[in-house]
Amino acid sequence: MAQSSKSIVVPKSQFLQEQERELLERLDAELRGSGKMLPLCDARYLETHEIFEGRSNQQGLIIDWFSRFFQEHFRQPEPPEGTFRVLSVGCGSGILDLQLATRLSDQTQDFHYVGVDPNSVECDHFQGQFAGFASGQLGAQPQVEVVNKSFEDFEASCGFDLIHFVHSLYYMPDSAAALEKARRLLAPGGRIVFFQAPCEEMNALTVRFWDKEYARPTLFAEDLSDILEVQDWKYDRERINAFLEVSPLAYPDSSLGIALTDFIVQVDSLDLSEPVRNLITGYLKLISIRDEDEVYISHPVDAFVMGE
Repeated sequence: MAQSSKSIVVPKSQFLQEQERELLERLDAELRGSGKMLPLCDARYLETHEIFEGRSNQQGLIIDWFSRFFQEHFRQPEPPEGTFRVLSVGCGSGILDLQLATRLSDQTQDFHYVGVDPNSVECDHFQGQFAGFASGQLGAQPQVEVVNKSFEDFEASCGFDLIHFVHSLYYMPDSAAALEKARRLLAPGGRIVFFQAPCEEMNALTVRFWDKEYARPTLFAEDLSDILEVQDWKYDRERINAFLEVSPLAYPDSSLGIALTDFIVQVDSLDLSEPVRNLITGYLKLISIRDEDEVYISHPVDAFVMGE
């Protein structure tokens, strides 16, 4: 879909807010009596993630944000010298990273880009994404590598000038330890960037499944802010308003409708009970916004920037 900065804001009536709360309460009651849910396998996660991101303009807005970040970094009165080192934590399939590396190559060709992810299927995809880039087909000769490990097990001999977590901190069992490790891996003058979603509308649904699956509270933007405040870590925070086009959800039994639902709840939705599936469908319909011939759900993300 087109990567625009389009923002759809519709004031919500108290009646609609009460309907949302009622549906979520009914969902909570159903989930309390349910058994273990079936998580997405690595291949299904990759498949549904690509479909989800392809219907959202958020990734394009994140790429634009990084493009401005790179421009400001390399156009300082005294630009930094030496190889610019980037660590992408939870890099996944590399779809986002390839575009970030391309934007970075507009500023410098002397950089080392490292992705780390525990999902072996996505790491293989990452290598495929960067095959042309590393061979110079895109006009640059950087160093690019992907490490198939958890961030907890990852080690590096040199510090990084940029460490970014784009929607990856949720999956880490100890977020505070991940923050501390990122600070240790940061080079002098470097920056850590987190893109973390707030727990609003769509994620008010998602969190019901994440918290049950991982048996721990999910860390959203509000929670990350609280951690940084408690630790007295200085940071800047910026809201990026994005949206997800969800017209396939009108056909919840279609392959696209199922894929979107799977990624939103992060489990195999067909394995859920019929009452739970119906509540998911009803809630997603309730929070959707129709704009001409398309249907959207608000899909914001907050950017956090920390120094050393």
